[in-house]
Amino acid sequence: MREGKRAGTLADCIREAVSLNMTGEILHQDGVRLRACIIFVSGEPAGAEYTDAAGTIYGDTAVLRLPVDFAYTLSPLPIAEAEALAGRARIFHPMRLFAHAKTGQEPEKRNSERTGIGTLTVRIGDGAEDRAGLRIELWKNGRICASDTTDQHASVSFRLLEGTYECRVRDGVTVISKTSILFPGGDRETRITTGGNQR
Repeated sequence: MREGKRAGTLADCIREAVSLNMTGEILHQDGVRLRACIIFVSGEPAGAEYTDAAGTIYGDTAVLRLPVDFAYTLSPLPIAEAEALAGRARIFHPMRLFAHAKTGQEPEKRNSERTGIGTLTVRIGDGAEDRAGLRIELWKNGRICASDTTDQHASVSFRLLEGTYECRVRDGVTVISKTSILFPGGDRETRITTGGNQR
């Protein structure tokens, strides 16, 4: 391990980045299958990125996917480089990240910690016949933030922050429907037909 780098749990690395007023990244890289990264600027979490086989998500949604059971590497970066990395992956709710580490910057909470977070299940149905094998994409602010393929029950589930998302349904490469979904948090299910209607 080269000088300046440290390794540990996600919680340890977050606490150390805050206490050292660090500018750099906390990174977990599992070959080419999984990449999780948090960017700090002057001791403040500025960006997050999460990549797996389904694609890459950024910002607050990426924070929800960070694996906590793996080792992370904490590595300093020049401030210009860290700010450039954070620019495309901005975190707007850093308290959600601190919940992973219990840094003391917020009181320990249980129910209220989850406010605005939840699981959205999207089920595809065309009348009597449901569709499996379709690709469901959730978009927000011009970026894809979640993607998965419908199972045998023609459904997918996503862990999300509250907000409005555009749900795109693809059959192969063709978009066959677009629907706006207002997600208030909690555990919700919505049914969409490939004609773009939401029920």
